[in-house]
Amino acid sequence: MLEFYFSYRGVLKRLRGGALGAEMDRIAGYFFSLDYKRASAKLYLSRIARFSHFAAAHCGSGPIGEAIVDSYLRTFTTDSPRIAAVSALQHARRVAPQRFIASAPSVVDDPDAPLLNSFSDYLSRVRGLEPKSRDLGARRFLDWLRHRHSAKTARR
Repeated sequence: MLEFYFSYRGVLKRLRGGALGAEMDRIAGYFFSLDYKRASAKLYLSRIARFSHFAAAHCGSGPIGEAIVDSYLRTFTTDSPRIAAVSALQHARRVAPQRFIASAPSVVDDPDAPLLNSFSDYLSRVRGLEPKSRDLGARRFLDWLRHRHSAKTARR
């Protein structure tokens, strides 16, 4: 599927190299199926390939952990390219979730853990949010719930 976007052998070889090299054709097919414009898909594929080579240098062909993703994102000194890289990596995670290690939040005797886990699961299944966004959304929901519940109790 990469041939739809790129024609040079060297570019195709570079795209198919790295930690996500075996998944790049599926990722290209994903962009094609969503009717992404050719220029946009090429940008995303290039960003994913750049990360793929970074990840290969740090973890080889093993699963890609959050530490590697965070380390890659820290290489950007300004917000704009970092945001673009995060967006590209979100696409890669959707297509090839098996290549990434899902970060498990460490919870130490959190009484809200069952509620937060349930809501986080909902945000993942229904909204398709990433782990950090789910955690932030679940915490904000819990704060809102506590604030609203305490306001009703105070009125009685």
